[in-house]
Amino acid sequence: MSSHYNEIKEKRQILRDIYGGMMTIADLAKELGYSSHKSARAWLATVDVEAVKVGRSLRYETDQVAKAIVDGRGMV
Repeated sequence: MSSHYNEIKEKRQILRDIYGGMMTIADLAKELGYSSHKSARAWLATVDVEAVKVGRSLRYETDQVAKAIVDGRGMV
């Protein structure tokens, strides 16, 4: 396995342990170190993470978020 894949796997497991399979915008802001949801939404606009409508709220798949974070480290 490549080190890039291992990094994604590790980050995915960490996020799943904390947030489960789906993250809210508040979870994203916290994980990214942003103080506002607006900043987290701006980050989402730059990466390929799609929102999933759950009831009346939007959630983001933890696996996609983990991949986007690791890819953003410049490891690709």
